Amino acid sequence: MSFTAVHPDRGRLDASLPDLGCGWAWEAVHRVRPPVLLACPECGHGMHAKVSSRGLRFFAHAPGAPTCTLAEESMAHHLLKLELAQAARGAGWLAELEVSGPDGRWRADVLASTASGRRVALEAQLASITADDIRARTERMSASSVRACWFSDRSRIPWLGAVPSVRLARQDGGLVVVEPMARFTGAHWSPEPSIPLAQFVDRLLTSRLISHAPRTPQRHMARPVTRLWAHPKCVLAEAGKLRDEEKQQRAVQEEQERGERRGYARQEAQFAERTARADPDREALARHSARLPGIEQAIARVAARYLGRRRVIVGWSVGDSRYACGVPLVNEHGSLLAVFDPLPQPGPCPAFLLDVGLPLIFPTEERRERFAQYRAVSERVREAGYSADPE
Repeated sequence: MSFTAVHPDRGRLDASLPDLGCGWAWEAVHRVRPPVLLACPECGHGMHAKVSSRGLRFFAHAPGAPTCTLAEESMAHHLLKLELAQAARGAGWLAELEVSGPDGRWRADVLASTASGRRVALEAQLASITADDIRARTERMSASSVRACWFSDRSRIPWLGAVPSVRLARQDGGLVVVEPMARFTGAHWSPEPSIPLAQFVDRLLTSRLISHAPRTPQRHMARPVTRLWAHPKCVLAEAGKLRDEEKQQRAVQEEQERGERRGYARQEAQFAERTARADPDREALARHSARLPGIEQAIARVAARYLGRRRVIVGWSVGDSRYACGVPLVNEHGSLLAVFDPLPQPGPCPAFLLDVGLPLIFPTEERRERFAQYRAVSERVREAGYSADPE
């Protein structure tokens, strides 16, 4: 049986529509003499109009028909197709049954469409099929810009969620969608309650439910799936959570990297101080630097930072290019504690002073602002991952 047939003049007839989709009444094709010439849209064999004992209108193949996929479909399959078509029409969409693609590579049980050109195939799948086969059929439709959703009322569906799909059940005389619909709770996906088939189709066609591949855990689901159905707001909420987590992980990683660079830089500074203290001539330079304007206040600030538990002095490694012509302030063990009055200038100093992560103290606000501008450029260059010589 089939819900569609082809007339040589009227074209495609649809038994599920009051006017057969061509402006004809059912009585124009049912039990008329001579019989109306009708053909199967699938195999081309002759057909005639029939009505079941329950009043269901359909087209049946004439005797001697060849093997035809439409003729092989079960009554349950045909009835589900009819319910899908009615649900799509109830949502305000045009719904055509048993529509083949232009190249014949696919046939939709129900093709729902709008005047703007949107097309969605609603597929009844009650027979056994592998996940690979159903993916291939879905991809063939997608290549023609047709989205597909698969419906089955079987209790065990091995391909559920492998493609956009749902499991149906009959409750209180009607079909309801029972899985896999879910909502994002902020930490994981939880199942949504069942809804009537017509309501699901309406939400599907209006994009209030979209097929989504979850990236966070699925809790309390009857069976976790590769693709579930969710409201777009839930999909956006999950994406936001993942972005926040990625940002936090990146911040932790960056802090670890900064910590490593800080450790290496301070080791370099301590080594430079030990090397300088082995040279007696450097002591005079350190004493001279200790008389620079503002340096006594800088030493006091550094000492206050450590609550006076450390003795702060000018390091003998003064003049090292990594301090950007600034003066190192160290403790009695030669560990770098701060740098006084570094200048904005080219050279290796920006990276070192960023890495060492210690206070930079300036004698005037104007000197501090000049260096802050220069340092901001160095930080942007580093974040962008470029190595550039400052002008």
